[in-house]
This record gives sequence, structure tokens and C-alpha cells, in this order.
Amino acid sequence: MDSQYLDLLVHPVNKLALKFDGVNNQLVEESTGDCFSIKEGVPVLLSKIAPKNISKTEIHNSEGTQFEYRAHYQNDAELFDYTAETKDPLEKAEIQRLHQNILAEVPKNASWILDVGTGGAWLAKNLVPLGKNVISMDISEKNPIRAIKNLPSSHHFALVADVFELPIKDNAMDVIVASEIIEHLSQPGVFIAALYKALKPGGKIIITTPYNETIQYSQCIHCNHLTPQNAHLHSFTEYSILKFLPENIKSYQTKIINNKILAKLRLQLILKGLPLPLWNIVDKISNKIIKKSFRLMLIIKK
Repeated sequence: MDSQYLDLLVHPVNKLALKFDGVNNQLVEESTGDCFSIKEGVPVLLSKIAPKNISKTEIHNSEGTQFEYRAHYQNDAELFDYTAETKDPLEKAEIQRLHQNILAEVPKNASWILDVGTGGAWLAKNLVPLGKNVISMDISEKNPIRAIKNLPSSHHFALVADVFELPIKDNAMDVIVASEIIEHLSQPGVFIAALYKALKPGGKIIITTPYNETIQYSQCIHCNHLTPQNAHLHSFTEYSILKFLPENIKSYQTKIINNKILAKLRLQLILKGLPLPLWNIVDKISNKIIKKSFRLMLIIKK
């Protein structure tokens, strides 16, 4: 195992250093004797029991349905292929602009980047060829293992972990990206605080989420309770997301991007070759006229 990468990893609960046991292909925390497997080159740093008050969370309905988030997203990765690109050209153009905006926020001198909820590992595909060290992290085993197989590199690492028990040293990451993740989580404030602890002084967190989304519900055929579509538990605006910022975070910025009217007019396609700075000017003007956008971006600096 790469020594630099190993030096960044800690026990998910007590945050103590881990040692590599090459004989048994596992990571060990010596004071407790806890062992964590390494599957196809990917450390699986999950505690046996999910954190209290987070493992079962009430969804917004009167029945108080319980949501086992670890099991849900592990199964989700088995059912859906997040490496598959959408066939809808408008949706594809919108996602490309989202990714371009995220990449534009990554400092050129950033060395270690954590991709939280990696999905199809698009971030690594863009940054690893530039010599950046990217950790593709997901709560499922399938997505990080597939990410490493699809993009093998000495600069690409993967991790199976729960952000609520983040097994990364404090003050270790130059950049942390969490794209389209926070709306799925029961405790956004705890999530942001965990990322902030792992961020280096001078580092940057880049969070994106649907903007001012109207969450749709359907009746589950299995439990007969209301279920939010796409497992979205929260909807955020540039104002509502700020209430989840921990008090020690002082430097932040919000952006509203990818105006929906531009998509309806198919300008996303017509202007897809426009350089990002020029596109963002068009987008910003459109948002001043009609404030309806696909995405909210929160940028936090430490």
C-alpha cells in the first residue's frame, strides 16, 4: 500500500493511525486490535455499527419511516451503474457545465483531493491525468473498486467509508468535493463539520446540490409509506444551506448555476462550445432575470 496514502488514513471511530498487515492484507489499529479489510486494493474503513442517531433517520412524513442509509446506498450501487452517461443531450450539457464549474474551483497547486460519494469517479478522470492525487470515496464497495479498475494510476486511490465516521486525518486534504450528496443526508451540518475537520488550513470544500428543489414523494409499494424520489431528504437555497454551517466556518461563498430557462430554450446545446467564463456570464444574467436554476454551489475555505 502506498505509504503517503496510508499515512492519511485513520480508524473511523477513534481516529488513531492504522498499520498495513501485508500477510493478511488488512489495516490494523493496534490499541484496539480492530482490523479492516482491503478488497481489490481498496480499504474498507467502516465501523461494524453505523453512528448512533444517524443509522436510522426519520424521513419527512407522518409515519416516521426509518431509513437505513448504509444499506440503502450499498444496495443502490449494486442496482445502478454510475459510470453510465445520460443519453439526454440537454441533461448531459447541464452536467458538463456543473463539472466544469467544480473543476474551475480546484486550485492548481492542490495535491490531495477527496471525492466524497464518487459515483462514476468523473472527478478522478479529470484530475488524475494532471498529476493530482484523488481519493475516490463511497459508502458502497462497488463504486470505489470500479473506479480504481477503470482508472488505474499511482495518483488514484479509493476508499470505502462513511462520511459521518470519516477515516481521514484532520487537516489532511487540500480539496474536498461533495457533488450532489448533501441532499441525501439526514444531518447536513454534521456532514459539513466532518469535511471541514479533514480539510487543510487554506484548503477548499466544494459542495453542490439541486437548487430550491421541490421534492416529490411517492407511496412505496413495500412499506406503504411516503418515500422521497431520488432519496432526497433536503432542498436548499443559498440562504437555507447556511444554517447548517458550523460556527467555526467563517469563509464561504454560494453560487447559483445552470439556469433552467437556458435549458428550456436549448441554449445549453447551442452554446455548449462557449468557454466557461463566458457561459457563466450568460448564466448569471439569466439568473437575474428569472431565478430558476438547476444547481447550488457552496464553497468553503479554511
